[in-house]
Amino acid sequence: MKQFKNIQSLLWIIFCTTIFFNCRGNIIPSEEDLSDYGWTLYEANDFVGARSWFTDAVKKDANYYDGYNGMGWTMGILRQPDSSIHYFGKYLSIDSVFVREVTMDFYAGLAFAYNAVGNDTSARIYCNYFFSNINLLEGEANLWSFSHNVKTNYIDVRLILAISEFRLGLFENCQESINQIYKDIGSTVVVDVDYDMVQGRASLADHLVTLQKSIQDS
Repeated sequence: MKQFKNIQSLLWIIFCTTIFFNCRGNIIPSEEDLSDYGWTLYEANDFVGARSWFTDAVKKDANYYDGYNGMGWTMGILRQPDSSIHYFGKYLSIDSVFVREVTMDFYAGLAFAYNAVGNDTSARIYCNYFFSNINLLEGEANLWSFSHNVKTNYIDVRLILAISEFRLGLFENCQESINQIYKDIGSTVVVDVDYDMVQGRASLADHLVTLQKSIQDS
């Protein structure tokens, strides 16, 4: 008899559990859920898959920052910098309030994207926005790095700034940026060339190539 009651109790638990789960409604992912999974795919180098999830996040909530952020960075990796500019810029047109944990990603992304399309004036503008809002007194541990790929950091943005300045003929500024990069990476190199001369400008170009390779290999 006792065994029969135990069996009845077990069947009741199974019945209740089945009813409970069957009665739950469909789980509808939020824009944050969609974006979070997009970043999971991004970090796994599935950029096509990430694009799909970020697209859904933007469709779900046209004001959600991380959907646009994800689309901007993903389209850059997929070598569509014009689309990166579109998504980064669209969000900043929706919400221009500076929030360090959010806006720095957009400024850096726009600097990279404009550099990729050869718009050096705009690339320099966003580099300067970036550095005007970074607190260089905090120490390297608190300086910006891209949270979904920490190898991309403020030094890369400084390199974009130096390249843009060189292309725009702002050689004095370029030399200052180059020296700041050497300082940031712990090098004792100090560049001091006559940038009014062709040889001096060629030397700046050589330093830019050297720094780019050094940063890529680090």
